[in-house]
Amino acid sequence: MNIEETKREVIDMIAELQDEKVMAAVKKMIKEALPPKVQKPRKPGWGKGTFTYIADDFNEFIPPGFNEDNEIFP
Repeated sequence: MNIEETKREVIDMIAELQDEKVMAAVKKMIKEALPPKVQKPRKPGWGKGTFTYIADDFNEFIPPGFNEDNEIFP
């Protein structure tokens, strides 16, 4: 049995679980087994070439909540 078949089998078993304590234990085991995710900071120009067209009036309307003084991200 390869790893993909094993994953599907485990997922099917987890889908059938009804006990919340067992589900919490499985979730904890999986979190401990997975390596921590490291967030890479965004870099200027990362999306360059992703968008091929931006409308001329793109900057005319700024939705509420954007560009506020108390904004989280500058």
